[in-house]
Amino acid sequence: MKVSIVMLAYNHERFIEQALDSVLMQETEYEYELIVGEDCSKDCTREIVKRYEEKFQGRMSPLYRDKNLGMIKNLLDCLTHCTGEYIAMLEGDDFWTDCGKLQKQVDFLETHSEYAACVHNWNIVSACNAFIRKGFEEDSAHDYTLQDVESFALPAQTSTLIVRNIFQEAKEKYYRTLVWFLWMPMDRIAVLLMLQYGKILVLPEVMSTYHYYIEENGSNWSSAHEVESKQNYLYFFMMALGLERLAGKLGSPISMVNEKVRLFRESRRARSWSKRRKWLWLQGILMILAEPHRVSFLKKIQEDRVRKPSVR
Repeated sequence: MKVSIVMLAYNHERFIEQALDSVLMQETEYEYELIVGEDCSKDCTREIVKRYEEKFQGRMSPLYRDKNLGMIKNLLDCLTHCTGEYIAMLEGDDFWTDCGKLQKQVDFLETHSEYAACVHNWNIVSACNAFIRKGFEEDSAHDYTLQDVESFALPAQTSTLIVRNIFQEAKEKYYRTLVWFLWMPMDRIAVLLMLQYGKILVLPEVMSTYHYYIEENGSNWSSAHEVESKQNYLYFFMMALGLERLAGKLGSPISMVNEKVRLFRESRRARSWSKRRKWLWLQGILMILAEPHRVSFLKKIQEDRVRKPSVR
C-alpha cells in the first residue's frame, strides 16, 4: 500500500523546510511518495526543494514547472502523478505536527470502507508561528455531510485531508460535468466529489498547523484575496448557485437557500450612502436577477425578515 502526498509550493521559502521536515518525521508502516509541484517561485523555494531531494531517498517526485501554472492547474497535474491508494495534502507553507498523522488516518480508512476521506483539527498560527486559535472547538469525532455543504462549511483545512485516490475515476466519470464548474474553488468541488464515494470523518485531534498571515503583495491566498472577499457577497451567492447545480448533476441535490438569503441580507447592511454601499446594494440586485427561483427566493427573504428583523 502507498500514500501519495501532494505539496503545492510557490514562494514558500520561509516555511517549506518546516513542511518538508514534517513529512520526513512521519512514522508509517507503508510506503509513501511526495509529489511537490514547484510552480516557478520567485524566491529560493526551488533551491530548498532540490536540497531536500536527497533526504527523501527517492520518495520525493518534484515537478519543477517551466512556467507558472497557478494553483488549480498545478494541483490537477500533481494529482495525475499520484500512484498511491490514498492521497494526503500539505501546502508548502503549512506543516504537520504529529508523527503518526498519516498512520492514524490511513488505519481508520483501511478498516472503514464506507468512508471516502478523513480530516482532523488543526492549529492556526501567524507567520512567526504565534498561536491564534484552533480550527474548531469540538472534542468528539463526527461526520461531515451534505447538510454541512448547505451551510457553506468545509470539513477542515487542506493540510488535514487524507482521501482515497478517487480522482482518476472521478475525472473519467464526471469530467463533462465538472468542466463547467472549474470557476469555483477546487476545495468546494472536491468535497462534493468525495461525498459521492463515501462519508468524511472529522477527528478532533490537532495534527497540523496552518499559517494565517496577510502581507502587502503577499503570494498566499489570504494576502491576495481574503480582505476583498469578505465583502464580495455576489461571488459567494454565485458559488452557492454553482454548488446547488453541481450537487444536483452529481445526484446529491442540496438547497443553499438559507445561505443565499443571508448573503442577500448582508449586502444590504451598509449604513452610510457611499460607493461601498452602492456596490453592496448593487450586489443584492444582481443576486435577485441571478436567482433562477426569484419568486420563492423573495418570499423566503420576506419570511426571514419577519422572523429576524434587521438591526440597523
